[in-house]
Amino acid sequence: MKVHHPPARTSVETIRRYGELADRGGDPDEAAEAWTDAGFDDAMTARWLEVRCHDPKAARALADLGVAPEQLGGRTRDGGGDYRDTIAHKVANGDLTPRQGAVRSMSSR
Repeated sequence: MKVHHPPARTSVETIRRYGELADRGGDPDEAAEAWTDAGFDDAMTARWLEVRCHDPKAARALADLGVAPEQLGGRTRDGGGDYRDTIAHKVANGDLTPRQGAVRSMSSR
């Protein structure tokens, strides 16, 4: 028997729950669509937002490298910018590449 699974979808409610971190001051509908387009459902989007990864493209790149969101919750000063934040946030901001973030996640296990 063939089982049909609907495609992953992120709802506006998930984006609103995380406020400006998730919508970056923009339209929550557009943010939800961007997360959906990146292939994330509500649960996975929430996991990425919990570790402060606000960019669905960065989250997709990290996921494609086999890194789970929880591996990127450690804080670092590494990369660009003179601030301390989660590895995921640094990747989302472009201060670390996804590959650099993945490497740092392995060293903080």
